[in-house]
Amino acid sequence: MAACVCVVLQIGNGVLIGAGVSVLGNIKVGDGAKIGAGSVVLQDIGEHETAVGVPAKILKTRKLVGEASMTMDQTSFIDFVDYAI
Repeated sequence: MAACVCVVLQIGNGVLIGAGVSVLGNIKVGDGAKIGAGSVVLQDIGEHETAVGVPAKILKTRKLVGEASMTMDQTSFIDFVDYAI
């Protein structure tokens, strides 16, 4: 009889996973992470990181000051100097 191989995949809250992503192995994807379409994930992806490619590489990590949905401040990142009314 063949041995059973158990793979545990942990996906955090608010994760965006593109179409055709392959996750191979015991991988943990942190809260708010993004994985680009067609990527092959071979290592853990931390919170608020963006990963793309074959194999997936971390492109950027977002540093969040506050969660906009909690403070209801949806405009804190906009520089209004560039806008004219």
